[in-house]
Amino acid sequence: MQRWSRLAGVLTGFWVIVAACAPATSPSPGAAIQPTAPAVPQTLVVAIPTLPAVLDSMANLGFNPRRYGLYEMLLGQQDDGSVEPLLATRWRTLDATTWEFTLDLSNRRFHDGTPVTAEDIKFSWDRATNPEKRLGILSRLMTIREVQVVDPTTVRILTREPDGLLLKRAAYVPIFPKAYLERVGDAEFGIRPIGSGPFKLKEWVPNDRLVLTGIPEHPTRPALRELTIRQVNEAATRVAGLRTGELDLISQAPLDQVDSLKSQGFETVVINAGISNGFFMDPIISNAPTRDKRVRQAINYAIDKEAIAKNIYRGYVRVDQGQVVQEETFGFNPNLKAYPYDPAKAKQLLAEAGYPTGFKVSMEVYNTAPEWPSVGLFVQQQLRDIGIEADLQVTTDAAAWLDHFYGRTPRPHLLSVGLQATPAMDADYALVWFSGTQPLPLRHYDNQEFDRYYLPSRTEIDEAKRRLLLQQAIAVMHEDPPFLFLTSATQVWVFKKTVSGVTRRTDQEPKFENVRRTG
Repeated sequence: MQRWSRLAGVLTGFWVIVAACAPATSPSPGAAIQPTAPAVPQTLVVAIPTLPAVLDSMANLGFNPRRYGLYEMLLGQQDDGSVEPLLATRWRTLDATTWEFTLDLSNRRFHDGTPVTAEDIKFSWDRATNPEKRLGILSRLMTIREVQVVDPTTVRILTREPDGLLLKRAAYVPIFPKAYLERVGDAEFGIRPIGSGPFKLKEWVPNDRLVLTGIPEHPTRPALRELTIRQVNEAATRVAGLRTGELDLISQAPLDQVDSLKSQGFETVVINAGISNGFFMDPIISNAPTRDKRVRQAINYAIDKEAIAKNIYRGYVRVDQGQVVQEETFGFNPNLKAYPYDPAKAKQLLAEAGYPTGFKVSMEVYNTAPEWPSVGLFVQQQLRDIGIEADLQVTTDAAAWLDHFYGRTPRPHLLSVGLQATPAMDADYALVWFSGTQPLPLRHYDNQEFDRYYLPSRTEIDEAKRRLLLQQAIAVMHEDPPFLFLTSATQVWVFKKTVSGVTRRTDQEPKFENVRRTG
């Protein structure tokens, strides 16, 4: 064996010498020299229905506070919504209400060249939780008591009570530059922001376009050199722009055109998790038939959810399994199933509740997507089939719908809503609206058994225990439903085959630092 090893070494050395002494080869006469392929311009043009009103993602909430890569947070989010290191590389609990984060800011700078510091992190969290600022993000941060800078690489976040969602909150608070924001003020920052993300602002025209420049020196090494996000309200216009080549990627493609676009060679990513579409059926409304649990069960039995998913949403959504979250969401209860379509059972329950001939209800659909009016008409007809006459109103008035949602004006018996578990992908984000601790008139549900499980889930740090508490709360909601469980919502991105790196992210936004043009 040693003999063969020595021989192999000799032969290897021989061929190295021969190769080194061999004359360089020259192209034969007349042989063409192959030109180097030109580099693909790393620019991307994206069309979405609406741009944020301002770029301050604390003030104007969205699914993702990154704002297309302008900002970074203590922690990031992976495609499935779970947290990952970002500005903080490690974290631990010192006690039930104190979290400590170890920072790595050595290669992090804001877009004006100034370094990101622990003081900027404290400033950003203090701003987000300042009630005088009246920022939308505050609603997600009510448990935060204080943020402390321990040293240049350590910050601590203190909560008022144990907070099982703290890590997910840490992936939701964007870090802003203290010196710049204090110099220009909140209003100016909203239109000329600076962050530490892989893209910086080049141009911002409200209600029209946002142009960002990729920063090749950023630790994430974005391939794109220019990213243009255009506001294109009409879905047909977005599709036309994709087909003509003016656009590279569009969001919220009309479902009736997705198959056609796929057949023409475009790629698609379907997001059907993170939002549950359905109707509040408040048991809070006095003297309403929906105060009776059997009525609310009957309404759930009366609706063919599979038909909605197949015929209205063309198979791009999933039937929700008798709960307001999908299986990707932390706290999803795998032991529950959707209420089956059973009109006979529905009529039986109505009779038991004292409504053998049915009754009349009011129903409102907030038209936030092309499919909602069709869903409303379908539900109206199926309720009529069991004797319930629903007076259906379709509205695009966001202010009026919000007044109903928050109880500032009398609610209809059935009020359409898309309950969001995004961006945290945590059941708490949807369940919070059903807590009996919500003040009147906002309250939508008042079930002590639900709160017996849900309220402790908000302060439970142990992940396994917290998951079980959420699942138990969801089981109570399934048996005593304050909601007409229908389907997940959906969003379809369509893009050219020459665009890579677009993945199915539950935060509803491509991670553009991973996207590149290949042709």
